[in-house]
Amino acid sequence: MASLQATTLKFFLRLWVKRDLDSKAALVRHLRSAMDSRLFPSPLPSGVRMQPGIVAGVPGEWLHVKDPRMTLLYLHGGAFIGGKLATYHTFCGELARRLQARVFLPDYRLAPEHPYPAATDDSFLVYRQLLTELAGKHPLVLAGDSAGGNLTLVTLLRARDEDLPMPACALTLSPGADATGTLMSLAANSDSDAMLSRKMIDMAVDIYLAGADPTHAYISPCRGNYTGFPPLMVTVSEQECLRDDAYIVAYKARQAGVTIEMLSRPDMPHVWPIFHLLLPEARQDMHALVRFIEEHAGDGRTQVRVGAMRSRTVVHQNSIHPETQI
Repeated sequence: MASLQATTLKFFLRLWVKRDLDSKAALVRHLRSAMDSRLFPSPLPSGVRMQPGIVAGVPGEWLHVKDPRMTLLYLHGGAFIGGKLATYHTFCGELARRLQARVFLPDYRLAPEHPYPAATDDSFLVYRQLLTELAGKHPLVLAGDSAGGNLTLVTLLRARDEDLPMPACALTLSPGADATGTLMSLAANSDSDAMLSRKMIDMAVDIYLAGADPTHAYISPCRGNYTGFPPLMVTVSEQECLRDDAYIVAYKARQAGVTIEMLSRPDMPHVWPIFHLLLPEARQDMHALVRFIEEHAGDGRTQVRVGAMRSRTVVHQNSIHPETQI
């Protein structure tokens, strides 16, 4: 059963974020306004400081700790049309503090001003530049939520396709991994999802694609081949529209022999782990995220060359939903 805090948060998300609007322009204005608000405070944890920065020409924010031993590239969510870096200060700051990691949050370009492939290009360029700067000095970890979860998977696909080193591991929280609109949970969970609806997602996808092919693996990464991927952790709520996206990602990773760990919870809002200050479930699951990263990126481990990893599969709580298919 969800905590009282989770139930309350879902109530406010339905009031503040979930809106079925009549035009794409209205959706862009609404989501940017909702995500830019101070409804959900996100202060930096003690011992973490923020500094503006630029990597590969992409502006963003560095979260610094003393004597970092790894670097985390975190790609924010926002349906490819919104998102505010300050929203992630508490969540990413906690990761920085607990992992003794420096974190870079790129402010990648957004649609409709910059449709596909702008966000994927920015994310990939930042990843490639960080690989060059680190040059094996310490591990690089890749993570993201929602649209940023899509960009995480796409960055892995592009890095593998261009024979670049993989990160030590990757996390993707409630990834939007399919842009075709054909997965069953998109409609089945449209009412139960406290933050998003099918109409909102379909409209945001149309804005982002601007006519691009939704079946391409760099747009719908659940249709890609995950051979050579690093250890991957996926989180998802059973009641959200993107449930099947996450389960297909886990299934494809397992089929490719990738080390995969999945964390699912009932009755949680979309991307619940980022609400670290508000939800006891998020604070509990922070331990699982940190443990996963420590296991694969701690103790001075460096990037994984394509094809160099051994495989292990760990799927928690649920197998792939039988109705999930592509």
